[in-house]
Amino acid sequence: MRWLAWRRRGAGRRRWTSARRAEAAARAGAAAAGLEPGEGEARSLVFHGDDAEQAKRYLLGLPPIEDRRSCYLVRTPDSTWGRDAGGLYLERLRPWQCDPSRARCWGTVMAVAGLQGVLRAARGQGDNFVAQIACGRCAHEWFDGLRYQNLTAVRCPDCQTLNRVDTSCIRVDPD
Repeated sequence: MRWLAWRRRGAGRRRWTSARRAEAAARAGAAAAGLEPGEGEARSLVFHGDDAEQAKRYLLGLPPIEDRRSCYLVRTPDSTWGRDAGGLYLERLRPWQCDPSRARCWGTVMAVAGLQGVLRAARGQGDNFVAQIACGRCAHEWFDGLRYQNLTAVRCPDCQTLNRVDTSCIRVDPD
């Protein structure tokens, strides 16, 4: 029995060391991406940046997060993007995204970034989920937040065209 207790202590120490290494690598990657460290909470690393696309590239480049209580956040002037065990997420939609009437073309959903985000949105636990979108004008692909079962306005980071995206075809059973 002592051997089992020793193994458990050893595994915990290894897990703690690997989490520290991942945190150090995340900080180094953020510095290389031009992001500045910010004030974080107990289990989150917070960075600040000027560009949402740069923030998303950084977050997508991180290794998978295994601890369900940990997350990385990048705050930009436009929005706050994060990554946790469920994947990439947008903290909250921008107000202009709820008015797709000004959009000039139709964007296409290429892929959903993670099932957890869609489930949360379907349950009403968030106002969006993240999907990969293709611009209707220039075909550029990027990740952005979309409303569940609704129309959303998104701006292409390449040509700056406002796209209208319809997610009425995406359905999940939230139970």
